[in-house]
Amino acid sequence: MPADSGTFIAIKNGSGKEVTVQVDDLCSAQLTRGQLVRRETDGSWEATEPVRIWLSNQDDVEFAVYIHNNVKLFGELLERIEGCHTKDNLIAIAQEYGLNWTSTDQLYRRISWLEVLGLLERWGISRFVITEAGQSFLDRVSLASPEEANGTMASPNDKTATLPDPGDVVLNLISKSAGQRRDLIGYIPRGRNARGHNSTSSSQSPFEAIRNLLSLVGDSVDVGEYYRRCATRLGIKKTSANQTIQTMRQLGIMDMVAFGQYGPVPDVAELLNLGNEVDFIRYLHSRYCFIGEILSILDEPTPVPEVARIANKEFSLTRLDKGEIRTRMGFLSGAGLVERIDWTRYRVSPIGKLLAAELALDLPTNKAPEEESSELSGDATYTTQENSIVSDLRECGYNGEKSEEFEKAVASAFAFLGFTSRHVGGAGRTDVVIDAELPAKDSYRAMIETKASSSGMIAEHLVKFDALKDHQKRHHADFGMVIGPDFGGRIREWAENNRFALMTVDDLVNLLVRHTAHPVPLSDLQVLFQVNGDDLTDLEELYSDSERSVELLAKIVELLHEEAKEEDPLMEGYISLENVNYALRKELSPRPTQNAVEECLQLLSHDLVRGATKNNSKYKLADAPVNIMRRLAGLGVRLGKG
Repeated sequence: MPADSGTFIAIKNGSGKEVTVQVDDLCSAQLTRGQLVRRETDGSWEATEPVRIWLSNQDDVEFAVYIHNNVKLFGELLERIEGCHTKDNLIAIAQEYGLNWTSTDQLYRRISWLEVLGLLERWGISRFVITEAGQSFLDRVSLASPEEANGTMASPNDKTATLPDPGDVVLNLISKSAGQRRDLIGYIPRGRNARGHNSTSSSQSPFEAIRNLLSLVGDSVDVGEYYRRCATRLGIKKTSANQTIQTMRQLGIMDMVAFGQYGPVPDVAELLNLGNEVDFIRYLHSRYCFIGEILSILDEPTPVPEVARIANKEFSLTRLDKGEIRTRMGFLSGAGLVERIDWTRYRVSPIGKLLAAELALDLPTNKAPEEESSELSGDATYTTQENSIVSDLRECGYNGEKSEEFEKAVASAFAFLGFTSRHVGGAGRTDVVIDAELPAKDSYRAMIETKASSSGMIAEHLVKFDALKDHQKRHHADFGMVIGPDFGGRIREWAENNRFALMTVDDLVNLLVRHTAHPVPLSDLQVLFQVNGDDLTDLEELYSDSERSVELLAKIVELLHEEAKEEDPLMEGYISLENVNYALRKELSPRPTQNAVEECLQLLSHDLVRGATKNNSKYKLADAPVNIMRRLAGLGVRLGKG
């Protein structure tokens, strides 16, 4: 090293055989673990500074200290290993430290490093002896106790913690809040694809990401320049840039300051200054569900999936997936209100306890999601059918013993999306086959492989793309997809090379949520199977377009209703197309085209809807909005019986 991306290098494998591998595969799959290599801004791979020093001076003990500081249960395993003689002994150590492993794979990887670095010797088959170098290493490092690793030790700051009083800015903002708290925060770009972003470094916290975005926007920026800066400085596509704008506007951080220009909202931007993080959480809690409520459930170290389960089951917030919970944890952690115990577990901090006591918190509903409707964007609600599918996907997808039930849940999910879906299953057979029953030119078929996992991660050896391609050929399928909780190792790269799409359980659940409120046609859903790996950005844009169309139609009805209530004998309740366009300019972003507005008015004027009356280029309301809703709902009921 350094080695350019895409090049092949010769290495010796564990058995001593020389093999040729692509540097990207080796580095991304193995050597980035433990911070051994990093990716440069030009895409090439380079050893990290401590590794270069080790290769130069061969100080194995010093290098072991570096690994210990970057890998959990390294020195701690060495200290405890001499009395271990069985697999169960080793697994018991891992579980003491909160690592719920059921195999010794990760333990023996650590043991191999300890042996290679001369800290440990293996006498016979199962007796381990710490060497003199190993004792020297243990004298130099700070070892964590099981209580520290599990986060069960009391914080020394519990009695001395003080909560800053809320400032005038946040009190004023909260007083203006409408009281309706949203579920979804949405997409916040973390800079993972930004030019110069180091692939081994952690992504930005939400606070850092938003501050970076405000720096990008400045006092104001026009839309074209905003897209360009997002691409060059954040490494995100136009579709993701649009999602970001929507998120920032819903957060109240940014808004349209002139036609085609966006800028920060001064008061909210002030809360994002360093030192105001707790006030920003107060503000965030007033606008979004399950912010302060998280603080009330983290007395013990709790993993993100469990927090998501509590939100779904106990608070009936069925739209909150692990991604939304991680975003909330990022804000709370950045404000010092929760402490991150390890990769996935969090615990409330002393200051967090004080803030939880101050805030007005929602209480658990103690109802399963199937028993209660949850509000969706556009005032749509979950159906009983969808809630049942969502529940089955989440329960079975993360349970390796419920593979068949997971297959059936996936088949039901795609049937909900409008496909003709068939569960096949069985050894050596594909799991699900779906058809888009459209005219011959537009129809398509896909085969779907499902993978359930109790660990929440699908390992490389569980996905055999050669076999999946045979299934695809046997069923004459145009596309192939693999669905699981998440994908490890090189699966994403292999999927792209074999033209297979990937989808996580959480993404499928989110898809069902979006489809309930703003369904897109089967012809558009074909993009699901044409993506690289599990990048669903283009599909998100399609759903956003559908949502904007519904929002536009609803705004027009609202505008006609307001005009109808005006006592204007000259206009007699009519409003011109030109004035409709003008009134919508400040209501919607991006601004709808005149054609889109006119098409909505034509739909409302149709005999089926009878929501508006047309007179030349002017329109007026023809019925109560609730009756318009019922006519459209009646159409839906009738089509549902077809």
